[in-house]
Amino acid sequence: MKNKKLLWGLMSVTFLLFVGSIVFSLLRDDDPYRYYTGIGSSFDLSPDEEQYLFPYYVDGNESIYRSNADGTNVTKLVESETARLHSPRYSNDGAKILYLAENPEHLNTLFVANEDGSEQKLLTPDKTHVSEAVFSKTGDKIFFVGTPAEDYKKVEGETTEGFDLFSVDLDSGKIDQLTNRDYFTMNDLSISHDGKELYYSLFEVNRENVTAYSIADGIEQEAPGSNWLPEDSYAYRYSSDGSKMAYTSISEESLDSSLFKYELFLLDLENGESKRLTNLGSSVVSPMFLRTQNSIAFLENKNWPQVPEKHTLKVLDLGTEKIKSIEMEMTPSNSNHWVMKTLDLFANGYTVAALYVILLGLLSTYLFFFHSTRKRFIPAIISFTLAVLVFISSFIVAMAVDPWYGIGVGILAAALLGCTLIIFAYAYALKFFFKGNNTSIEMNEEAE
Repeated sequence: MKNKKLLWGLMSVTFLLFVGSIVFSLLRDDDPYRYYTGIGSSFDLSPDEEQYLFPYYVDGNESIYRSNADGTNVTKLVESETARLHSPRYSNDGAKILYLAENPEHLNTLFVANEDGSEQKLLTPDKTHVSEAVFSKTGDKIFFVGTPAEDYKKVEGETTEGFDLFSVDLDSGKIDQLTNRDYFTMNDLSISHDGKELYYSLFEVNRENVTAYSIADGIEQEAPGSNWLPEDSYAYRYSSDGSKMAYTSISEESLDSSLFKYELFLLDLENGESKRLTNLGSSVVSPMFLRTQNSIAFLENKNWPQVPEKHTLKVLDLGTEKIKSIEMEMTPSNSNHWVMKTLDLFANGYTVAALYVILLGLLSTYLFFFHSTRKRFIPAIISFTLAVLVFISSFIVAMAVDPWYGIGVGILAAALLGCTLIIFAYAYALKFFFKGNNTSIEMNEEAE
């Protein structure tokens, strides 16, 4: 009787933990950046290259900051209580900045402000999602890549809308659509040093291709050097004189590994020769040429491929090829969120699966000792039936709702099947673990 009560108690506690883990996992904000403190995934340099403009997270809140070129004298310029601010850019004269504000639905709107963060002005409506933006040469307009907000994140084939190039006049606020191609992706927007062309990459024929858009006549054509780039290349940026291009690509030694590593390369546009510049074994993003120092600044994601992305700002001297890190002198956060972090650590898919196995394992043990040796397989049979039903429902969800949701349900079915196999193995092994109890149990079964 004492052992019976103990098993009931263990099953009750495990059941409550199991249900609690599921409820917490469903209700919590599944955002890897909710407690993160660190630099964001982009930056810009002032025209005189004496200051950095960058987004920075403090306990999950992303704001726009400015620092000296050596990382000192950090100042917060713009912040928001309802949005994460990122992707800042300077105007050509350094008098204004632009940035994007990401709302909780992950939709971006475009803002402009003075270089000190004052006089913030919203430029795009909520119905448009802005992915990237850059000032015109004269600073009276901003060019941006946008798509209808209602179609953002829809998979290819679910919508006829896509990304296009737009401009907005800073005085009148008038928005003009410059292209009408509905591209599936448009990335790495930049403007030529003379202000006559816009550059961006398009995913076409299984690779990224750099495209040049003529601001004067609206013609799109292949950008200089695009045909010399390797198939897997990203994050393009031209030098100020147009003679070189920095880009990132998969390192040769990681091509045959399970995890690609992305290094920084330099393409000479006069002879088409590429040179590898880094050997960091991580992921390099956002390269930018420094004119006055013959250097390239970039961000290294040391947490690749995990999230949150943990970036470090670095500068590579093209003459010596030495790399130095720029440490931002930020005031450390006083919050540690240890309670929520602990809950997050234990309330996850692995914990739910473990509690599920333990719960049904305890139930098998209870049936084995207090009912029948044959009944110990009932929890495993129920679990197997549930896995089959979930697997069948994955096809229904894929056809009726969304293919990606169907894949998610299918993954859940696979997890259930894995747990079921463990429960079956445990139930089968019970009889061998407790050989001394088998005779009395079998006698009780015969008496019944």
